[in-house]
Amino acid sequence: MKTFSQITFALLTMSAVAVAQPKADKAPAPPPAKDSKAQVAPTVPPAKDAKAAPTVPTELVEMAKATTGTWKCKGEAMEPDGSKTPITATNKAKADLDKWWIAETLEVKGMKMGVLKIATYTTFDAASQKWRRIALTNSGGQMVGTADATPVGQPMVFNLDTLGPMGSGQFRDHADPSD
Repeated sequence: MKTFSQITFALLTMSAVAVAQPKADKAPAPPPAKDSKAQVAPTVPPAKDAKAAPTVPTELVEMAKATTGTWKCKGEAMEPDGSKTPITATNKAKADLDKWWIAETLEVKGMKMGVLKIATYTTFDAASQKWRRIALTNSGGQMVGTADATPVGQPMVFNLDTLGPMGSGQFRDHADPSD
């Protein structure tokens, strides 16, 4: 499985690099003559219709303010055999990657299967008015999905596609920043 993951990561990385390469519109310029002195390339002014750099959506800024911090709780987890086990959980949240993502790390202790760790990144897509979430687990699982826009501080419902060692499925995550 480790080799498969490494191969998959390598393929995704190479695909991203291949996609990121600019398309060549013209043949490359010929090299300068050997006897010529240092040449300075002319500067090209930016296009007049160049768009300004994108800004972080207000919804994301406000949600980051409401959720940044460390949260702890105690509760019960249902084990695969149906029994309940007392657990403790710690969730740390902060704005990350130039404030374009809310990064969370969740650690749940006390379960029979060991410590559960989940790294989550959430952003807001202003064009579609949707929250987008990516989550990765220390057991090889991943979740990707969206939630409709809600006012800051109100519960959100993420519909996520899951994939992991036990197969694929769907997961509904209820996130309540006011809780």
